[in-house]
Amino acid sequence: MNLYGNDMDEKTHPFESGLAWTVAMEPAERRFIGRSALENLTPSKQLVGLLLEERGVLRSHQQVLTPSGPGEITSGTFSPTLERSIALARVPAGALQHVQVDIRGKHLNARVVKPPFVRFGKSTLQIDK
Repeated sequence: MNLYGNDMDEKTHPFESGLAWTVAMEPAERRFIGRSALENLTPSKQLVGLLLEERGVLRSHQQVLTPSGPGEITSGTFSPTLERSIALARVPAGALQHVQVDIRGKHLNARVVKPPFVRFGKSTLQIDK
């Protein structure tokens, strides 16, 4: 679930916040306030899930280093179910698989994953332990 004020706010549109599924753009003749603004957008950022591959804890506002430029963790914590640190991060748009996160000056490896991380108490991810 997105956290208002962190993962989304009045400055981010649904396509940058992983909420495109909440906007009914079809059928094309369906009219709503803001439709023309959304139709003319080319999202430059995307919200992705991160799974830290090293020891550490992901927290909001940590910098994410990608080949396409910097991003930022919007919310993060340690997952007892996954026994790993997880986060949502806003990064430059484009296909990514691996990134690094700057945690107190150390660049730690993280894998880009598709949320949700856990469903019905079980991991939705392939995790090497």
